Amino acid sequence: MRLISAVALGVIVLAGGPSAQAAEPDAPLQPLQEEENWVPRVGFNIGGGLSIPISDAGDRFQTGGSFQLGATYSFSGRFGVQAEYLYSSYDIQGDVLNETSVEGSHVMQYGDLNAIYRLALPRPFGVYFVAGPGIYYRRVTLVEIEGTAVVPYCDPWLYVCYSDAVAVGDVLGSRSRTDFGLNAGVGVTLRIMGGPINLYAEARYHYIFSGDIDTPEGPKQATGQYVPIVFGFRF
Repeated sequence: MRLISAVALGVIVLAGGPSAQAAEPDAPLQPLQEEENWVPRVGFNIGGGLSIPISDAGDRFQTGGSFQLGATYSFSGRFGVQAEYLYSSYDIQGDVLNETSVEGSHVMQYGDLNAIYRLALPRPFGVYFVAGPGIYYRRVTLVEIEGTAVVPYCDPWLYVCYSDAVAVGDVLGSRSRTDFGLNAGVGVTLRIMGGPINLYAEARYHYIFSGDIDTPEGPKQATGQYVPIVFGFRF
């Protein structure tokens, strides 16, 4: 009786062995582990580039420069959440201010929280989409040029030494707003030498909502639309 039981047990083991081996290639964890090897759990990005005002904002402001800084937490190789800050500055279009003695500048800053989805992982090239809400701060400053004055000044430690005539100006007004906005864009990455650092290039569309602003013609809304194009490093 014991002999029969031992034989039956041996048959079951031999029959089950090939089935267990055949099931191993279907294990679902291997692709996820492979993806996570290419994407850090916590990553950072820093970059800079151009910021292009469009629509009504483009009629009033020139193309400016921008600086971007962010941090990303990845739940998987494909999906993550990104917190980000951007600073950008612009000159006012020359034909906006009718008075030649008036100059102006514009600053836009935002902080946002985005979802990021990697369509292709960076090995070595990658593609990702990013979108989400943000808080936007905008400030415009107008200055009137009153005349010129000679102001001699020389300090080698500040890298300044001049005695030429310089413009003297008074600030006519500085106004700012903080509003809610949305953004969406696409980026590409290139892994450097197979290491943890990626070059990236990204274009993003931002739409800033605005409340009513009182004007002589009645309430108006100063919505903003910008397209920053940023180049930098992800690591």
